[in-house]
Amino acid sequence: MPNRPAWARIDLGALAHNYSEIKKQLQPGVKLCAVVKADAYGHGAVAVARTAVAAGASYLAVATLSEGIELREAGFTTPILLLGLVMPEDAKDIVDYGITQAVCDRELAHALSREAVRQGRRAKVHLKVDTGMGRIGVRPEEIGALAADIAALPGIEIEGMFSHFSMADCKDKSYTQQQLVKFRQAIAAVEGRGIPLAIKHIAESAAILEIPEAHFDMVRAGVIQYGLWPSAEVTHPIDLRPLMELQARVVWLKTLRKGESIGYGRAFIAERDCRIATLPIGYADGYIRAYGAKGAVEIHGQRAPIAGRICMDQVMVDVTDIPDVAIGDVATLFGSPTLSIDEAAGWLGTINYEVPCLISPRVPRVYTE
Repeated sequence: MPNRPAWARIDLGALAHNYSEIKKQLQPGVKLCAVVKADAYGHGAVAVARTAVAAGASYLAVATLSEGIELREAGFTTPILLLGLVMPEDAKDIVDYGITQAVCDRELAHALSREAVRQGRRAKVHLKVDTGMGRIGVRPEEIGALAADIAALPGIEIEGMFSHFSMADCKDKSYTQQQLVKFRQAIAAVEGRGIPLAIKHIAESAAILEIPEAHFDMVRAGVIQYGLWPSAEVTHPIDLRPLMELQARVVWLKTLRKGESIGYGRAFIAERDCRIATLPIGYADGYIRAYGAKGAVEIHGQRAPIAGRICMDQVMVDVTDIPDVAIGDVATLFGSPTLSIDEAAGWLGTINYEVPCLISPRVPRVYTE
């Protein structure tokens, strides 16, 4: 059990199930890349990656160098793709740890080449082409020349090329189809120069489900592996099971008399005699103050509205209408079948991706199979 009375329960059995469902969407030979950046969207990168590899993931993807190093130091030998850019001075660690780096500029490629030659190794890279996201990556019309220059460098192996969709999770796929055309043009520009691309990938969670022609050699499973839908506009049938359930125990109960207040700013003033339960979790744990406006928790299968402002380390809830609540009872803050992460995201006016990512490292992750 966790060393504090608040925890995030992570169902690795649900994760394995989700991988099985995702693989049903793929044609034989298409590789699965498990995106475990941001500590696996708050679920715990090492535990998630271990389940992903056991389920047949051919690649792991991270956003920062430190995330890749964490996996290597945990013993993973699976290829790791660093989706984000690094500084040229990071080349030593990239090569040391055998991380496949996204590349879209010559300076970084030269730094990797020098370090690979110095170590007597080969540095694998994936070219990043911007087909319409507008972030990192070169334009399709520039990728051929860049690829030729990088391919000529000693110690460098161009293993693949990738891009990111901007609107694949929207019902209107017209812009996504335009991006797909540009990606194919970029592939032709590179391979037309005699540079093979073993792993071409652009499909993320939404495209895995709804754009099979975008699967190419590998797909990147992000939010769907965690049992969450990319958006309400993605309706492809698939049986996804959410992984995370945020819970805390009641540590204090108090009767508040009519007219008395609770919390900072006296934001909650009792309109009747009421019973208030305190849970030992707050905005420092990622259960942020914005939940207080509309949020509630579940205790004994019933909703208890948040009372007052969420504090750094504690949140108070009104349990007046829930009989027999006692110290030690478990409250669910989100992640149950009747209080979903999607509903919690709605309270915040954000997307479901953000909700588990907010949960801070000081909240213990408790893994179940």
